[in-house]
Amino acid sequence: MLPPLAVVVLGCTAQVTAQAASWFGIHGPCCPLGHWLGEHACPGCGLTRSTALVLQGEWRTALDLNPAGFVVVALCAGAIALQLDVWRRGQQGLRHLAWRSLGQRAFAAGIAIAWALRLLRHASVT
Repeated sequence: MLPPLAVVVLGCTAQVTAQAASWFGIHGPCCPLGHWLGEHACPGCGLTRSTALVLQGEWRTALDLNPAGFVVVALCAGAIALQLDVWRRGQQGLRHLAWRSLGQRAFAAGIAIAWALRLLRHASVT
């Protein structure tokens, strides 16, 4: 549960603009692929900023940066709820493993679909 909880805490505490994210004055990661080839060449570019903006309620800007930020927030909430259920039951069952597997596939599909949407939007603007 620690990784999804860390995403939520970091997202809520980030200072975010459309160009960069920082935490207490320390700038967040820079994507080398996006830097060299352009933000639309990388499926993950803008994902950190988008996720933080979704958590902060800046949904329009988050959608413009990378629609997959919504997927990340939803999956983090699901992962936290899943772990709480494991703790409540005292053991991990097959259903928990199935949900985790579904979450992994949803993450991959969400990134791919968001990238396709970004590419289509970029192509229609240029």
